[in-house]
Formats: sequence, structure tokens, C-alpha cells
Amino acid sequence: MKKLAILTLTAISLIAITTFTLQNSQVVAIKLFFWEAEASLSLILFSTFSIALLMAVVAIVPTIYHLKKLKDQSQKKVKSLVEENEKLTEPEAKDIVSSGQVNHTNDD
Repeated sequence: MKKLAILTLTAISLIAITTFTLQNSQVVAIKLFFWEAEASLSLILFSTFSIALLMAVVAIVPTIYHLKKLKDQSQKKVKSLVEENEKLTEPEAKDIVSSGQVNHTNDD
């Protein structure tokens, strides 16, 4: 069911992109300082969108890497604290059981 939904969404997107491209095929001139180019409006819009998306991904990747590193460090810290807690509580539990303060009954 999920694959069908993704396939349907992809087909709708491709139809929309094709329609947009066919309706916006006029040639426009782009000027930036001393540079000038001519291309179809749809090509320019898709190129601009793609470049902006790429720039956003490049900007986000270091943050994702840093957060993953912090997560790994935190997991190591939690693991070491759990191990330390187990080491500290084991002797106390053995002492209580050996002194007979805890009754061993099975309610099965």
C-alpha cells in the first residue's frame, strides 16, 4: 500500500512538472553583473531551486554530523554510568540476600 502511494505521488509530480515545463517554455534573459544568459523559464526556475536545495543540504550536513557525534558520546556516557551503577549495587544486593533479610518465596 505504501509503495502504491509513493508511486502515485511520483506520477502526479512528474505530470505536474511536465505541465509546468510545457507552459513555461519562453526564453528569458538572465543578467548578473557582467554575465548574461538566455534559457527557458522552467529550466532557470528548476536550476535555481536545485542550487538552493543543494546549498541547504551542504549547510545542514555539518549540524547533522555534530548532533550524531553528541548522541554517540551521550550513549557511551549512559552505558558507562549504567555499568558503574551495576557495579555499585551488586555487592549490596549480595550482602542483603546472604544476611537473610530477603525471603525467597515463589508464588507459582
